[in-house]
Amino acid sequence: MAPPTVTNDSNQNYDRLKEVKQFDESKAGVKGLVDAGITTIPPIFVNPPEVLATLKPSPSTAAAAKIPTIDLTSVDSSLDRRSAVVEQVKRAASTVGFFQVINHGIPVEVLDGAIAAMKAVHDLPGEVKAPLFKREMEGVSLLSNMDLYHSNAAYWRDTLLIQFAPVPIDPAEIPEVCRDQLIDYNERTLAVKDLLLELLSEGLGLSRGKFKELTFGEAVTLSGHYYPYCPQPDLTVGFRSHTDPGVLTLLLQDNMGGLQVKYQEGWVDVKPVREALVVNIGDLLQIISNEKYKSVDHRVLASNSRQARVSIATFFNPGAAENVYGPLEELTSAEDPPRYRRVTYKDYMHKFFNKKVDNTSQTDYFRI
Repeated sequence: MAPPTVTNDSNQNYDRLKEVKQFDESKAGVKGLVDAGITTIPPIFVNPPEVLATLKPSPSTAAAAKIPTIDLTSVDSSLDRRSAVVEQVKRAASTVGFFQVINHGIPVEVLDGAIAAMKAVHDLPGEVKAPLFKREMEGVSLLSNMDLYHSNAAYWRDTLLIQFAPVPIDPAEIPEVCRDQLIDYNERTLAVKDLLLELLSEGLGLSRGKFKELTFGEAVTLSGHYYPYCPQPDLTVGFRSHTDPGVLTLLLQDNMGGLQVKYQEGWVDVKPVREALVVNIGDLLQIISNEKYKSVDHRVLASNSRQARVSIATFFNPGAAENVYGPLEELTSAEDPPRYRRVTYKDYMHKFFNKKVDNTSQTDYFRI
């Protein structure tokens, strides 16, 4: 189908559900709108004034905050070296909730190859991509706006989802144009994930293998995000403000920028660092740590640059979705009682995908 040819309407005098369905059923995504040559964004993408008013980072906040960059070189060369890195990871996870890691062991040519491959799959002709578009997030799928039908506004992004684990994927399901590069990249991130989970566990005073015992990191979903040129970036966002619901996210950025993290009352840019991976603490780590680690809001801005932004987010979550998780006993006391009730990860994710898009934090629903 051709992409919808709706025009912007400042009075919002349109049938929103009709336009949403038309956009979804086109199986063209946001990229299809851009390829069709639109000059104004469809009204379903226009965000409310309270969101648009915050799109510029606060100068005072930006000056006060910096996303740490942690060097993982020779992390196991000595006890002192590992302890120093653990302390850096702990400090970042307990304050801004984000940090970047360098010298993580993944060659730069693998990083560049993954980004190039992801761009290639999103640049495929619409008729080639159309069969991949589906709402069911199983195996391999291409979708635009996973919360399209219950969000206040759509966001300017298309996503290729690949669920690598816990159920192994058939490589033939992955588009050939990106198959080898993304499989290679995914396999190499696993060692980085294992190391980070060990460091984060040690930062809480737990054993090195505690998170592995909890099946953390056994479920792996790779999301390749594509943010094309936007003719009106002051009216929409690349992706709305949110926290990640799982354990840990590794993000590979290209050189375009656009990711912002909420800090105090403002927003701070996460500037791309060559060869770095961005690490994001998820809601589940905030819960099991009893808020010693922070899962913070972040978003992506839309851009009128003719060069599309591409990023690859890998979500590491529990392999046992039926397990019950809550603040760990080792991390609570009479002086610091549990702040969250216990919940299965399956129920937590159900709430995440059905949550009304508003200013309420996902974790607040499970707060005691």
